[in-house]
Amino acid sequence: MKNFNLIIIFVLLNNFIYFNLQSKINNTIVVKVGKLVITSIDLENAIITSLIINNKEVTQVNIDNNKNYSMKNLVNKAMKQSEIKKYQVENYNQDDLQNYIKKTAENLQTNQNGLIKIFKQSNINYETFVEMHKIELLWNTLIYQLYKNQTNINIVDVDNEVEKIKENMSEEEIKKIKQKIFNKKKEEKFVLFSRSHLSNLENTIIIEFQ
Repeated sequence: MKNFNLIIIFVLLNNFIYFNLQSKINNTIVVKVGKLVITSIDLENAIITSLIINNKEVTQVNIDNNKNYSMKNLVNKAMKQSEIKKYQVENYNQDDLQNYIKKTAENLQTNQNGLIKIFKQSNINYETFVEMHKIELLWNTLIYQLYKNQTNINIVDVDNEVEKIKENMSEEEIKKIKQKIFNKKKEEKFVLFSRSHLSNLENTIIIEFQ
């Protein structure tokens, strides 16, 4: 399915996907992304996970409000996963993964063990939560590998920005500010490459809603 409008399709999902907190959900395929499938259990897990890590109450209203966002996120992750496999990317920053887990736990006023307990009590898979962010980090590695030679930063632009704010700063402070601005501009370029690459995948990977 090329040149499709994901937002419209996600809205249409509301017509036939409904979660009842008190009933058991049959695990059926709701969408195919290339060779990967997303099931109703995947979607349920993603929705509840999103509510939990954002410290929102798990109610039917919040589930319905979060449904389209979670589906879009799952589709994007599936496309990224396919591309990661295509390029055989295996390396990622493990410190970033641990920092993400730690930050998520701290936002819920607990630690990693406490976070695992919260997931268990909510009957959702903690390992899936970790794996989803791992995919994001592997994707970052891929984008860096593909576009690292296209992220040249105009030093003159950096110097011009520093010039506006360097008053009363020491040479060491100016050096740090310059590096910070440089890193920010480079990160912004990688974000643009990431969005562009994902957008291209939307037009090449077959996505079928069941």
